[in-house]
Amino acid sequence: FGHVRRRPPDYVGNLALQLSLPGRRSRGRPETRWKDVVIKDMSECQVSEDAMDRAKWKRRIRKADPTTLWDAS
Repeated sequence: FGHVRRRPPDYVGNLALQLSLPGRRSRGRPETRWKDVVIKDMSECQVSEDAMDRAKWKRRIRKADPTTLWDAS
């Protein structure tokens, strides 16, 4: 997510994130969209759109992944 958000606004990945298709969604349970899953995962991890601030993003992911704190020496 962050690697896409840091790209220029006209980058195809950013355009895809903002894509809104015309029309209505079908009846019944709506299909889960990729963006919905990303937003849900970010809220569960208490992460905001810090991806734009690379230093802050690195600090957050290091907290989340204990293997980055492991020293092999």
